[in-house]
Amino acid sequence: MTLQTILDQYILPCLPGMLIALAVLTGVFFFFAYCCAVARPRKGSLEWVALQEQSPFSFTMPHHPVMRGDLLPMLLITALYAATAFFRLGSFTAPQSALDFGADQSVTVTFSQELHITKLMYFSNLGTGDYNLEISRDGETWYTLWQKEEDGKEVWYWADARGYDPSYALPQAYNDLFKWLEVEPTNPQDAKYLRITGRADKNLLELGELALYSENGLIDLTGSTQGGEPLFDEQDTVPELSTWYNSTYFDEIYHPRTALEHIEGIYPYEVSHPPLGKLTMSLGILLFGMTPFGWRFMGTLLGVLMLPILYVFLKNLFGKRAVAACGTILFATDFMHLTQTRIGTIDTYGVFYILLMYYFLYRWLTLAPGTPFRRCALPLFLSGLFWGIGAASKWTVIYGGVGLALLYFVGLCSKLRDWPGGAPGKLPWMWKTLGFSVLCFVLIPVLIYTLSYWPYAAARGNEAGLWGILSEIFAWPFVELPKVLSGKRELFLKDSRNVVDIMLQNQHFMLTYHEGVTASHPYSSRWYQWIVDARPILYYLDSTSGKAEGLKAAFGCFNNPVVCWTGLLAILACGAQAFREKRSRALFFLFTAAVAVAACLLVEPAFRPEAGTMALVGGILLLLLGVVLYLGGGALACWAFPLRSPQALFIVVGYFSQLIPWMFIGRTTFEYHYFPSTLFLVLAVSLLFDGLTVRSRRWKNGVYGLTGAAVGLYIAFYPVLIGLMVPTWYTSSILKWFPSWPF
Repeated sequence: MTLQTILDQYILPCLPGMLIALAVLTGVFFFFAYCCAVARPRKGSLEWVALQEQSPFSFTMPHHPVMRGDLLPMLLITALYAATAFFRLGSFTAPQSALDFGADQSVTVTFSQELHITKLMYFSNLGTGDYNLEISRDGETWYTLWQKEEDGKEVWYWADARGYDPSYALPQAYNDLFKWLEVEPTNPQDAKYLRITGRADKNLLELGELALYSENGLIDLTGSTQGGEPLFDEQDTVPELSTWYNSTYFDEIYHPRTALEHIEGIYPYEVSHPPLGKLTMSLGILLFGMTPFGWRFMGTLLGVLMLPILYVFLKNLFGKRAVAACGTILFATDFMHLTQTRIGTIDTYGVFYILLMYYFLYRWLTLAPGTPFRRCALPLFLSGLFWGIGAASKWTVIYGGVGLALLYFVGLCSKLRDWPGGAPGKLPWMWKTLGFSVLCFVLIPVLIYTLSYWPYAAARGNEAGLWGILSEIFAWPFVELPKVLSGKRELFLKDSRNVVDIMLQNQHFMLTYHEGVTASHPYSSRWYQWIVDARPILYYLDSTSGKAEGLKAAFGCFNNPVVCWTGLLAILACGAQAFREKRSRALFFLFTAAVAVAACLLVEPAFRPEAGTMALVGGILLLLLGVVLYLGGGALACWAFPLRSPQALFIVVGYFSQLIPWMFIGRTTFEYHYFPSTLFLVLAVSLLFDGLTVRSRRWKNGVYGLTGAAVGLYIAFYPVLIGLMVPTWYTSSILKWFPSWPF
């Protein structure tokens, strides 16, 4: 590939975006340089004196309460974000009734008049398999829908069915469920009769709705058919086009389906993650039906609720309204936070509980040594409770549990060391705390995790299942409750014996499944790409196939560059401030660099012999460059931020506990796996904000300027975060900052 080709294909098309990226990156570096310049205490100042004294490190965190004046900015930020998050979240309508074609069932439909059929759309429901579709004008001569490939494209056509086996050319694969699918045969036909025969993979094949078109558009068949009425009873739900707004996309083909299966008591299809995330999603489906809005509602709601929790967290940490507000705005305007909470997957639930479990552990760390056990119990209980709920939602929460445990034991040792000399009960307090912690962080989470598998044990084909049992219990009057429980006693005893076995078997399956996810993906990325926003994942792309020339709808998942790049520099500052002695700081940066190097050498394909000499040399050079930049940035941070901070240790432990496990995972990974770390990026930037407010009279320029830049990028990128149709030149020239960005 020549230099001219590289310029023409990769550089020149995104040159305007690259210039914008350069401007943003320059602003981020100037902001960090300003933070470094004001962070070193002036000689003779109180901070300088404290630095010389080198007093013992205390891990008792500050606790600044939320005041009445905080309510307005907290609610305003939450409300504004909620408006952008719920805007065009998904269609409120989708076919709710379905016809089951399992067991090779066949249905013949008679129309009230002869139709000229040019195209059809159908909405798939639960179950996978294929349909054989036939039409006839007289009920004797039938034409079958066939499929073939021409020039690499699928083509459908009608042909005489006599003498041929059924074609089963209308698919309903696992990645087709709860989507509007379109078929346009090359030879339109007239029909008075239509016959559908199913061929299910596993005795369940539900078709939600069937829409037929003539040259004049959709033929409304409501109430004008005999036979197969559930296929034509919700014609008002048929959209003009199949898009992300009315159909599943990306991993929504797995999780909403599984949530519905839990509701209907069917053994779930997707068992590669713990069940509680899908059970949470099912609450939105119960409220709004099996619609795109319904299966996306709970994730978006929890994404909104993260903001007031984060605001309170930041206010407790730093005690400044401006810092809490600006930090919350950074998270609200992070691209990944918006995109990931709007998709019907389970990652949002894990991040929500990670935020809560760290927040309540922080509240425990704010309690002074000597605080009675009864005051320590509640934050420990809540931290352990949300750790258990989160772990039962997604395994990424377990990674955060490592950081949680480390912070817990550092805090426990600090409290015991600093226990007031005159206060009695040190040893009883310690034993009570340890015993209670085992209950909160081990026994209760194990119980929650195990009970989350109850729907697996309760699933009995199409019978009521767990949700049916619960609804039956709550629907009956209280006086009938003993009768209901008595009637279900044997079932509950059987399920309780099975649930532990099912849970243990599923853990082995999940581990082996994720180890086996190694297939290449065009938008996969590695952890060293996440930390610099190098490779977003594209969730959706629609160029409308020429129907709207020059327009495109696309959206992807990645961080707001302001949050990502500033947060990475802020993590370096936190690493420096997390320790007191220079030797400890140096060891921290050397140790984390060694971990990253070891992970690359062990996991990354570029360092394997079969990769080739060029790949190996290039990988080593890039690795050395990364290590030099990291250690150089760490050295600068150690010089610029000499003061220690317990908040910095809290943040850096949380960040690396979420990131380091992914360094050693060789499976196919994506940008959205960085979502939990984004929380700690925001906390780290907020620590820089706090330092500016203390040490600089012009802190507003930096704090408000960086926050404003994040808001500006959020507005500019909003169309490619939620899939709005925009001019192609806007995405390819303005928003495509690097050739690796797929817009």
